[in-house]
Amino acid sequence: MAGPLLCALLAVALGCAMAVQGVVNAGLGRALGSSVLAAAVSFWVGAMALAGVSLAAGGIGPALASARALGPGWWIGGGLLGAFIVASIAFVVPRLGVGPAMAFAIAAQLITAVALDHFGLLGTEQHPLGAARAAGVVLLVAGALLIQFF
Repeated sequence: MAGPLLCALLAVALGCAMAVQGVVNAGLGRALGSSVLAAAVSFWVGAMALAGVSLAAGGIGPALASARALGPGWWIGGGLLGAFIVASIAFVVPRLGVGPAMAFAIAAQLITAVALDHFGLLGTEQHPLGAARAAGVVLLVAGALLIQFF
């Protein structure tokens, strides 16, 4: 099992990858003339890569059998949210810049995450919103506004 330090490092790498992905998909969107088409290409390539890794790791049959128990809403919801995220960032990055686009996305991500944690929504473990967490959210939102407007 991965420890907290490894998970934190992976989260840092994830944040770096999200910023780079926004630039890459925005460029692809300009080249293709459509941020939606760029997202489709990105998802196709990603799906092929993930299918290859899944097959190499022992197949996908047992995992699909387990996932069927969740119902189609989880499958469809996750796919639609992913498509919205990738297409939107490809659209927004050229218009706002990478910094502001990521700042607003991350601020909104944190607000949503804190709400999910606080209320224990969608099966998450409850983590109450305290003063320190609230201050962190306020500071991140303030940072996003500073990056965009100053």
